[in-house]
Amino acid sequence: MRIIVYHTSYGCESGCCGHTVEIELGDGATDRKFQFAHPWDKDHLEFAKNLVAEEFGEEHVKDLDWENSEVSED
Repeated sequence: MRIIVYHTSYGCESGCCGHTVEIELGDGATDRKFQFAHPWDKDHLEFAKNLVAEEFGEEHVKDLDWENSEVSED
């Protein structure tokens, strides 16, 4: 299982943006949740952990390999 957190637009023409938390469920299936959240001056890894916990529950944060995660701060 893989969880991806990335910056994206909301899909409206107003320029709204935030972050999407996407979980790959297997067999090509995914579940996505969007939030108008940004990690302003926060640790990006902690930001990602909090979004995943909020959207998919604490059980998904506990067993993830955060040590080998890839964090892009672009």
